[in-house]
Amino acid sequence: MKTISMIILLGFTVVTLAQPLFTLDFEADSIGEFPSRWTSKNEEDMRMVYFVREEDGNRFLRGDAGGLSVQIGFKTEWELEKYPYLNWKWRAVTLPEGSDEHEKSGNDNALGLYVVFGGWPIPKNIKYIWSETLPVGTELPSPFTSRTKMLVLRSGEDNIGEWVEEERDVLEDYRRLFGEPEATPTARGIGILTDSDNTDTEAVGDYDDIRILPKREE
Repeated sequence: MKTISMIILLGFTVVTLAQPLFTLDFEADSIGEFPSRWTSKNEEDMRMVYFVREEDGNRFLRGDAGGLSVQIGFKTEWELEKYPYLNWKWRAVTLPEGSDEHEKSGNDNALGLYVVFGGWPIPKNIKYIWSETLPVGTELPSPFTSRTKMLVLRSGEDNIGEWVEEERDVLEDYRRLFGEPEATPTARGIGILTDSDNTDTEAVGDYDDIRILPKREE
């Protein structure tokens, strides 16, 4: 996504000056196709749910769940102590009706972005979500596993249909959510999940410009 004017208007000068460890965008991917650098355990359905779209010359990832739940991932490693900040843009298009992340039967999201950590047999995860109903700032474990902690960044119809930029200090979130104030974990990857299998409704959302940024001088 071309963001220079947006960043200047919103005052994100510090972000643009910081050199990202990497940026995940979709400019090099083919329109209508699954993005080349991403993978999923569900190879059959991943191409049905996720595909690249283009608007105004910008390419981005569309997730259209259609009653499915397919998580995709980008495998990479980085040290959170050196690169604690995660910055990205997303846009909610259709929220799953009747969702409630407290319950397995309602745990669906138009937008879910994961940071994946180590751990066996189930890795730890932080999942940043756009919830249909839960208030912004809500922190809760996944109803499927306590090793995934969820944090509501956006809620309901506010800003729906609009690109929204997010930034999180993932190291700070990890220490707080997992109760490990001295932890210095290594991140193992990024995950994306737009799903509507539990509510059997529709969920649609867009993702772009996922960046890992370094620690800032105080």
